[in-house]
Amino acid sequence: MEESLKKVRRYDIDWLRVILFALLIPFHVAIGVYWNLYGENVNPDLDGINERWEIAEEGNDYTTDSVNLPSMLLHWIHQWRLAGLFMISGMGTAFAFRGRTWKTFLVERTKRLLVPMFFGAWTMGFIGSVLTENGNLTIWAFLIGIIWRSLIFWVPFIGKLIALGHLWFLWNLFQYSLFMIPIFTIVKNNPDGKIARFIRSFFTMPGGIGIFFLLPFFLVFMEILFKPWFPGYIGIGYEWFWFFGFFAFGYMCINAKDEYYEFIETRRIMITLLTVIWTIAFVWIRLEQHKSGIPYIDGGWLKKDIIHNKMTILGCVIHSFHAWFWCLTIFSWGAHFLNKPSKNLTYMNQGVYPFYIVHMPLTFAGLIFAGNLGLKGIPAVILATLFVGLTCWIFFECVKQTRVTRFLFGIKEASNGKDKPSESNAFIEGR
Repeated sequence: MEESLKKVRRYDIDWLRVILFALLIPFHVAIGVYWNLYGENVNPDLDGINERWEIAEEGNDYTTDSVNLPSMLLHWIHQWRLAGLFMISGMGTAFAFRGRTWKTFLVERTKRLLVPMFFGAWTMGFIGSVLTENGNLTIWAFLIGIIWRSLIFWVPFIGKLIALGHLWFLWNLFQYSLFMIPIFTIVKNNPDGKIARFIRSFFTMPGGIGIFFLLPFFLVFMEILFKPWFPGYIGIGYEWFWFFGFFAFGYMCINAKDEYYEFIETRRIMITLLTVIWTIAFVWIRLEQHKSGIPYIDGGWLKKDIIHNKMTILGCVIHSFHAWFWCLTIFSWGAHFLNKPSKNLTYMNQGVYPFYIVHMPLTFAGLIFAGNLGLKGIPAVILATLFVGLTCWIFFECVKQTRVTRFLFGIKEASNGKDKPSESNAFIEGR
């Protein structure tokens, strides 16, 4: 298996990483319009909000409880996009650890995750608060913000929400990488040992039961266990454990590489059909959530004096299986169509972190810009998305010019050569 890993290059994983991160921009722009999550200083559709806010519980498009088409599409995307990104992160971590000792791996994770996270929280987080709260852009406010964010970060639950904002993904990813180091080390040192064979066994069980049932059932178990008490939001509550599962599954896929790719290739149509069924089930449970007022998808039923009933358990099953099968569908079709080199892939892959780190304050600016032009709804989303994409690209071109800014924004140094493999592919080839 080790020899086959060194000969195989997977471009599809990097393409999917770029695509799923790119969805951040239109998604975060759209929820600022249709869900009003950034406040009235940012949302361009202020008149609509002021006119209809009192009937928000009836399902208008300014609340996450809405069941109109834009809101349902956003809610659907939200169920699998982050799950897919954590799977991709688990895959990339599996590649990275093969060429590292655990100490070297930990040092590199710190540089690649924690440095951009804290720097982004201190800078982009401050700029974002200025835009959303009409604050003062002064050096003293900036310095106080650094101290305040650094201290409140350590407060359980709410600290990460306030200090990191959208950068919570990097903190979760660092924690998952840290906690998985013992497993990484055991599998690396014993590639044909019991744990490695156990991982591969999920992909060879009769009828696909390991992938179609056992792995998503673990996700369901996490929801049943934690969801009544801890609603999920920005990777805390039940989501911390849930996303950890997807990260671990991504790692498992790469360590069962031959079996994994054979599985998704031979069962691609079946996976897609099952995904359609689970999508219908998700739409149904989402409508039931709206009708009953009980957050079957979101969690936190204790507020309704419910720990579990048939519908909450069914909600856990549908939520986890729906997300899991969408990940399988994306990865199976990605492996089929996207495993191709491109001279643009390395360039786009290098831009992932800078785009991710700076896109939120630029999203606020784009929505404010659209509002000043009098745009609402879809026109506001389109203009703000184009604005954010263009300004993110300009920013990336600026920060990639120096070694210091590349380090602060987590830009991986590219290797020489025309066909430059991404970070994950470099480790597959044993470089």
